[in-house]
Amino acid sequence: MTARRAGSAALLLVTLAAAGCGVPTGGSPTTIAASDVPYDLASPSAPASGAPSAPAGEEQPAVYLVTEAGALVPRGRSVAAGPLADRLTDLLEDLAGGPSPAELTERLSTALRPDSTLSVTDLADGTATVDLGGSAEAPSGRESRRTVGQIVLTATSLPGVQAVQLTRAGEPVDAPLASGELTSRPVTEQDYLPLLTPEATPVTPEAVPLDAEPTPTS
Repeated sequence: MTARRAGSAALLLVTLAAAGCGVPTGGSPTTIAASDVPYDLASPSAPASGAPSAPAGEEQPAVYLVTEAGALVPRGRSVAAGPLADRLTDLLEDLAGGPSPAELTERLSTALRPDSTLSVTDLADGTATVDLGGSAEAPSGRESRRTVGQIVLTATSLPGVQAVQLTRAGEPVDAPLASGELTSRPVTEQDYLPLLTPEATPVTPEAVPLDAEPTPTS
């Protein structure tokens, strides 16, 4: 074989090899089986919507009850749809009704007196005015703090309620804070977070009734 023929043969082999490894650029389109399509790309995508999605992880309203160790703990409650004041009224009625049979088996109790009533008389700018009713004597000392803590933590577990102003027979009541001090301002969840653990439950030497004279707070 001459050198010229050998060169031509080598060029032909390179050309054939390149053609065998190349990507085809022509021909009719073919259908690929859905099972051969990776990552579910064959699934139709959801159409875009202009409606806002529901908020994720919105907490369920709860009533706060008392454990054997004296700490306050939440137990979820379902509240029917409606105006915020109506939903708050329903939630506070659940609290005044005391623990459910299932919660009693957990040895949960309440610091509220058996005939206590909790009436929502006003709700504005996130502050609920709650009137304390009932013929029983108002609790004092630790029990007064737990009572108010149960009311405030229960009320503020409902989205839209940030603070509670307490009244009795329509007159403002000075609320005992977790520290035992009294305040005439609206009280919030933050004021009673120490009551969520028994170790943090403050102890004061004197019993302070709900309607005692206020001690100035710093």
